[in-house]
Amino acid sequence: YLPPYTSFWPSRNREGDSRNFKEKKNKKKTFVQNFIFSQLSYLVIFIILVCITERDKMKKDPLNFNVLNVTIEVISAYGNVGFSTGYSCKRQLRPDSSCKDAWYGFVGRWSNQGKVILILVMFFGRIKKFNMKGGKAWQIS
Repeated sequence: YLPPYTSFWPSRNREGDSRNFKEKKNKKKTFVQNFIFSQLSYLVIFIILVCITERDKMKKDPLNFNVLNVTIEVISAYGNVGFSTGYSCKRQLRPDSSCKDAWYGFVGRWSNQGKVILILVMFFGRIKKFNMKGGKAWQIS
């Protein structure tokens, strides 16, 4: 699941545009309310954080640990889908005799910090409907 908009800044709801100017002017917003990112920008931030935590493995095993695989894993975790690209010992540039293919997904080879970030992504994906009315259902008329 990806957000329906591609902007890195959240779109505002247009329902309140009919309010008069004085009501809008009197409404005070905190810094946090003005600095809310969109769901897409959160995904980019999480992908960058995972790439930073897994940078050593990305240097040693670039065929398995690449940005595309990390992106697929993060977006899959955000949607709570469970899709994984997997990890293959056959794709290593320097084959390791101790490497064994396992039944778990690609995230199983990540460090603990990367796994914690992915858990946060999954939690954030579950509460996305509370963020800027992002999970609001379509009304078919």
